[in-house]
Amino acid sequence: MGTKRISFSNDERCFFITTSCYQHKYLLFDKTCFDILLTNFHFYNARYQAKLLGYVLMSNHIHFIIYFQDRNFLSKYLRDFKKYSSLQLREYISKTHPEILLEIRYEHRTQHYKIWDDEFDDVVLFSREMCETKLTYMHQNPVRAGIVTEPADYVYSSAKFYEYWHFNIQSELLHYLEVF
Repeated sequence: MGTKRISFSNDERCFFITTSCYQHKYLLFDKTCFDILLTNFHFYNARYQAKLLGYVLMSNHIHFIIYFQDRNFLSKYLRDFKKYSSLQLREYISKTHPEILLEIRYEHRTQHYKIWDDEFDDVVLFSREMCETKLTYMHQNPVRAGIVTEPADYVYSSAKFYEYWHFNIQSELLHYLEVF
């Protein structure tokens, strides 16, 4: 799994990431699927000394802003995140919606099913303004999709964290103002 471009340097540590489900299929369909992703974020953030500055989890794609505290591990992070979340999601799908397995069948070497597209889009964030633009874009995703009318009403997003951050909400998120 890789990126469309790997031209960034190891000095760059903050990225806006978009990755989609295989063929943009709606494979993230309930709370358990989203919890699998959140658990994987927690695990790989600890492993690669990273923090999420924001995220939104949609049914067929995810956006997140990641900040590597010490060193850029973006390729390894996404390789591992996608590999292990795929295994867990496939196992869950096989138990709850086995008919979907036919749609995600993919034979390549030892891989038999595919949850994520191979590539991901990444944008290096180097300013507060860029970060704010990307946070607004991703938090508006569920609004544009007609799921909610206000970004903070969407459960699988960091929008509520940012709307109420001045109340000192406990969160694993790092506020972007602590980076920029």
